[in-house]
Amino acid sequence: MDVSIDAAIIGVDGSGKSTCFKKTLEGLAESHTVIGIGDEVYIGSGGDGVRRFGAARWTGLKRRFRSTAKTVRNPLLYEMAKLAELVSWSRIHKEIHDYFRPEVVLSDGAPLLNIAAWGIRYHPEFFHRFQCLKALRYLSGRARIPPTEALFYLKNMPELLLLNWSGIAPFAVPHIVFFLRVSPEVAMNRIRRRGEEIQTHETLDFLAALQGAYELVCGIVETDLGGRVHRISADDMSPDEAAAEIISRVRDNMEQRARNANRQD
Repeated sequence: MDVSIDAAIIGVDGSGKSTCFKKTLEGLAESHTVIGIGDEVYIGSGGDGVRRFGAARWTGLKRRFRSTAKTVRNPLLYEMAKLAELVSWSRIHKEIHDYFRPEVVLSDGAPLLNIAAWGIRYHPEFFHRFQCLKALRYLSGRARIPPTEALFYLKNMPELLLLNWSGIAPFAVPHIVFFLRVSPEVAMNRIRRRGEEIQTHETLDFLAALQGAYELVCGIVETDLGGRVHRISADDMSPDEAAAEIISRVRDNMEQRARNANRQD
């Protein structure tokens, strides 16, 4: 039994997700072999610190697609760049598991959950629990879109049909998800304080809608896909406090998986 842990930190822009990811990665690396997938790929082990890791073949593509998504203003081009980034991210994740077998893979976000939640921006008319569950099953490779539904997806969500039928999917379901929940007002204030150009999707209304979409997706992960979700209120919690909670829960989860593996042996 593979006892390695796939952990993902998710949240809307301004939730503190990326800062929390870095601090969690550093904390876990003090006693575990851990690979982090964020803007870059990082590796840490045995208290030797965290360093950038460039061996994954898809890293450069992910970086370029992310850079493109941050600069384009056309909604269609943004969607295409973001989708391409998430596909390359998923390939990095698979490559790392196949060749390096770290104790923990920690992700700044989760391609499967990100694609599903962002459906509220591009396909709000179809964003409800039933359709979202089907999308998650198709994206994770747990089901194949039947020919009888192909025309519907070709007309309304061609990217989902492409991912499912091309074999680019499946996207992994994280073992454990940490959802940093934040009020949209706090998130927007944090985004403004960065002093960077505000991206097209960084509006109060959209952040509220996206957070609701993440909540829906997390509920499906818990009840239908076998993942664990821990919700963390990030309005008043510092990144250090959030990271400490995540590190503790990841270690508890690792111990539980190790005990289960020993029972099977």
